Amino acid sequence: MDHTYDCKHAVEIEQEPRHHLVFSNEFVRGFAVEIAPHERSLCHRHPNDYVLYVASGAEIVSAARDEEPKRLNYSDGECELLEAGLVHVVENLGDTPFRNVVVELLPRAGELRRGVGPGVIRGEAKVAQIFDDERAAIFSLEIGPGAETEVSGPAIVAMPYGTKLPLDYLDDIEVKPNAVCDLAWISAGRAAVLVGSWEGPERVIVFQVGRTNQQS
Repeated sequence: MDHTYDCKHAVEIEQEPRHHLVFSNEFVRGFAVEIAPHERSLCHRHPNDYVLYVASGAEIVSAARDEEPKRLNYSDGECELLEAGLVHVVENLGDTPFRNVVVELLPRAGELRRGVGPGVIRGEAKVAQIFDDERAAIFSLEIGPGAETEVSGPAIVAMPYGTKLPLDYLDDIEVKPNAVCDLAWISAGRAAVLVGSWEGPERVIVFQVGRTNQQS
């Protein structure tokens, strides 16, 4: 295996073929990322701070420009916030795909105020906060058959585990489909009700964006 990494020439993240730009507005950009086993990305640039959620972990190499390559082990469900400016190649050393969801925080994201956290309306559902930063929070929702949970905007709802929520399940919020991960945006001041199907528990990931009232 070639362990040299050329990062002299970088493409923008939206031009990197394994980073699928699924959703974009004036506040955020949402990417669904999949790097196949033993493959590597092109050298690419992250121009904005971003929140990362790992849906399928792997051992990877992150080879940043002008730095020694780093071996990293990511686990399913791991989250982190990374600063703008990273230029790197990512190689998947494992035998399974490395999948994650990247939510970029554009400059205007600082104008947003975070809504109340997701809550269970009825039925068997679990809500767990798995990441919290002054600019964003991430929640894991496990929704049982027929259960209902409410999600307040501004937020991106991600479905990286094959869950397919029909449009009306999101209270007319548009779902942007992607082969790796569907994403949906809930704007500030709005809320959506997610309803579990009758086929079994479903898991969705919610990225709430903006500062809390205490932080503002």
